[in-house]
Amino acid sequence: MIIGSVVVALVAVGALIAALSMNNGGGDDAKGGSASASTSATAVEGHRDGDTSKTIATTACTEPEESYNDPSKIQVPNFQFKYISSVKSCLQAAGWKVKIKSEDENTYGQGTVMDQFPSAGTDADPKNMPEIELGVSTGNPS
Repeated sequence: MIIGSVVVALVAVGALIAALSMNNGGGDDAKGGSASASTSATAVEGHRDGDTSKTIATTACTEPEESYNDPSKIQVPNFQFKYISSVKSCLQAAGWKVKIKSEDENTYGQGTVMDQFPSAGTDADPKNMPEIELGVSTGNPS
């Protein structure tokens, strides 16, 4: 009986050492990739990534539609439900200013533009373009 309990204790200690060494190795790998470490640090239960294929062409900003009411003005493009990286590229190509605010939402996922101001189709003077404000999903539940 004593021999049996010594064997069980040795097996338990060996398993504990093996588990601790595996855990430390996994932690070092996670620290090596800062992108994965930061993503997992900000992601919460219920987090959802956005659809990166939902894009807008840069021409939507560089060659926007003309206003119906005033030919000297343009219509603000529709950025809603597009992935933020393509929206930023569009805005940057036109030289327009942007302000981004984060919104907790996990239906459409992280990086999806949920709302904009001025809204799509609003007439704007291209020579005095207002700052575009975008509400962008964090991918986390609200």
